[in-house]
Amino acid sequence: MNLRRKAPPDSLYLLLDTLCNAFGGIILLAVLVVLLTSKEKSQSAGSTDSAEMLPRRLALAQTNLQQSLQLSGELHAKAGDARWQQQMALLSTRNELQDALQQTRDTAAQDRGELDTAGAADPAERLKFLNAELATAQAGKLAAQNRLAAASQNLVRLKQRQADLQAQVTTQLDALQRPLRLPREHETGKRVLYIIVRYSRIYPCHNLDSSRDETDIHWTTTPGEDTAEPIPGQGLDPEAAASYFGGLSNEDVYLVFLTFEDSFPAFLSAKQSAVSRGIAYGWEPFRPEDGPIIFSTSGHIPKPQ
Repeated sequence: MNLRRKAPPDSLYLLLDTLCNAFGGIILLAVLVVLLTSKEKSQSAGSTDSAEMLPRRLALAQTNLQQSLQLSGELHAKAGDARWQQQMALLSTRNELQDALQQTRDTAAQDRGELDTAGAADPAERLKFLNAELATAQAGKLAAQNRLAAASQNLVRLKQRQADLQAQVTTQLDALQRPLRLPREHETGKRVLYIIVRYSRIYPCHNLDSSRDETDIHWTTTPGEDTAEPIPGQGLDPEAAASYFGGLSNEDVYLVFLTFEDSFPAFLSAKQSAVSRGIAYGWEPFRPEDGPIIFSTSGHIPKPQ
């Protein structure tokens, strides 16, 4: 005979029964009111405690601040003391020595590890490793030699290019420049005849018979030099100077015109007459402020222009 046992009622049904009951609802409301009241009391008590603790905390913070300021002053005073500074320097030196010692220990440990590894390794494997390193080094050396050879060849090409460009520049310069030949000085057997051109007149310093012209030029002789001052209104007219040049030999005479700037047209006319007769000439400009013309056996220094 099968017996059917009834399962105990679930607690959820009991809760629903309580909620649905009026008396249970009153009890639930009472519990909620008690819980809310207790929470408000705890909050008010906490705020009261915090208001009472605030002055105490403020006084404690001020005390800590005063102690910190006093400690800071003491530390600054000790830091300014020479003894403390010396101790700080010694401490810094000690730290540096400790770091150096630790680095030395680490290096020594690393070296010992490498030596132990090398000693523990198989000699055949070690030989293979060294041969591989040697081959790598030789390959690097060969690559460096190849780069050096390439650089040398490039340098040779650049030098050749530079020489070609220099030749081109020289060719262009030669095409743009005109070679000139300066006159070569040489001794001559011709007699120099000075002619002063002033006041728009021609004043030969010597007559055709090689005597000094004292009619048209006032001469002042001092030791070592002769001063020639043309007399205004005297001398030869530029057109009439052709007869004077006609009496000169173009093979024996070289004319030097000492021309003042106020008589340049007269010089041009006289020069044309001399050139038409084949007489060589030269000229030197003068200004009135340069003073009289002085002939000296020791030469003269030209005045600055």
